Amino acid sequence: KVYKVVLFDCVAKDLEIQIAMIFDQQSILEYLSLYEMFISSHYYLKYYETSILSLNELCIKSASVAIRNADITCFLPLLTHGQFLQNIPSMLESIPFQRILSERKNKFENAIVVSAGPSLAKQLPLLKAYQDKAVIFCADGALSMLEKEGIIPDYVTNLDFTDLAMKFFQNKENLKQSIIALECATHPNVARSLKAENCMIILRNKALYQRFNLSDFGYIDTGTHVSHFSYTLALALGFKNIIMIGQDLAFDEKGNSHSQGFSYGEQFSGEKTVPTLKTQAYAGKGEVLTHITWNDYRIKLEYLFACNSKEAKFYNATEGGARINFTEELSFKECCEKLLTKEKPQFELPKSLTKNRSDKLLVKFKEKIQKDQENAKRFLNDALALKQILENILSKDFILPLEFLEKVYQNIENFNHSLDEDEFIQDETLRGAFAYRGKLISDVLKLHIQDKTHFITAYIKAYHEWLLYFMEKLEQKYKSLSKV
Repeated sequence: KVYKVVLFDCVAKDLEIQIAMIFDQQSILEYLSLYEMFISSHYYLKYYETSILSLNELCIKSASVAIRNADITCFLPLLTHGQFLQNIPSMLESIPFQRILSERKNKFENAIVVSAGPSLAKQLPLLKAYQDKAVIFCADGALSMLEKEGIIPDYVTNLDFTDLAMKFFQNKENLKQSIIALECATHPNVARSLKAENCMIILRNKALYQRFNLSDFGYIDTGTHVSHFSYTLALALGFKNIIMIGQDLAFDEKGNSHSQGFSYGEQFSGEKTVPTLKTQAYAGKGEVLTHITWNDYRIKLEYLFACNSKEAKFYNATEGGARINFTEELSFKECCEKLLTKEKPQFELPKSLTKNRSDKLLVKFKEKIQKDQENAKRFLNDALALKQILENILSKDFILPLEFLEKVYQNIENFNHSLDEDEFIQDETLRGAFAYRGKLISDVLKLHIQDKTHFITAYIKAYHEWLLYFMEKLEQKYKSLSKV
C-alpha cells in the first residue's frame, strides 16, 4: 500500500479547492466517511482553536459535497453512458471538434459567455450593441432571450440529459451560421433533432470517452452544467478575456430563477424543490438565496477559473446573483468599453468527416463495445460465484474457522483488485458504486472489532450487501452495451 502525507496552506485563497481536489480522488472518496481531525498538540488547540475548528468545518463541508456528487445510485452516470452510446452515429456525422480548433483557435481574444440567470435581461441591450465585437457563447436556455433581441450567438452549448432542451431550439433555422455544441451524452432526441451541418458533438475528457479512440471529436471538460461547457469551450479556443453575464447562480429578490423570456418561465419549477442556503452576493453586497446544486456549480466554476488563471482573465459582469471567486467583478458596460474595440472575425463552417472515414470509426467502435460486453459478462459471472460463496458462509448458524475466513477474505481482496485495475470497470460510470463500497466497509471499521474472526465475518456481511448492489448496476451497464 502507498501512504501519502498531503500538506495544505491553511491561509491560501484556494484552500477549499485544494481540499476538494484531494477528497475527489477515488481512493480517498471511498473512505471519506472515516474523516476525523486529529490535533497533534494541546499547544495548537490553545492558541489556534478558531482556525482549527474553521478548517475542520471546511473539510466536513467538502467531504459532504464530494460524497453527494459521487451519487451512489449511479442513476445519472448510467443514464448518460447509455445516451452517449446512442449518440455515436450522430457524432460521427457532426463537425469534429479538432477541426474547429485547427481553424479557429487563437484567432480572437474576447468572448462573452451568456447564461440564463435573472440578471440577463438588463444586459441584453448592451450585448446587442457589441455583438460584432465579441464571440458569443450562449447556454441553450438563454437562446430565446437573445433571439428576441436579434442577437445571433457564435456558439450554443447544450448538455441536458433530458429532452426538455428541444424547446430551446424551436427556431434553429436562425442559427445556420452558429455552431451548436452538444455534449456527447446529451439526450439522443436533442442530438437527432439538431443533426445539421452546423452541429458539433464533443467528447468529455473522461476515461469513459477517451477509451474509444475517437479523438477527432474530443476532448473537453464539459462539466455538469451548461455554462461550464461554454467556459471550457472558450478556453479551448484560446480566448484571453472571458466576460460572463447572466451567471447569477442564485434567486433574485423576486424569487426568480431565470431571466425574463426563459422558455420554461422565470420561476422554473425544477429549481423550487432543491434545498436552499445563503451565500455571499455579487460585489460582497450582503447575501443571496441559492440552492445546493447552484452552489456546487459555483464551487466547480471557481476551481475551473483558479486552474486557468494564467490562460485567461475572467470578468464577472453579471451584476447580480452570487459572488464567484477567482473572477474580476466589473460592470458589463466597463467590460465592453475596456475590451471590445475590434470587430470579430467571420468563419466558414468546418466540414464533417467523409462517410468512408466515419464508417471505419463506427466499425472500430462496435468492436470495442463487443469486447466490453464480454468483459461485463465475465465480471458478472465472477461476482455471482463470489456471491454464492458469501451466502453459504452467512447462512451458517455457527462461526467458521479463522483460517477458512481468511481465505475468503483474500478472495474478496483479489476480486477487488481485478475490479480496481480494469479499464472498463473503472471508466467512472460506476464511480458511485465504489464510493458505496467504501461507505459499507467504513461502517465496519468504525465498529473497532478487535477479534479477527468477528471482524472478517462483519466484513463479509457488508461486502455481500455491496456485491448485490454492484451486480445490479453492472447488469444495467451491460444492457446499455447490448442496445448498441
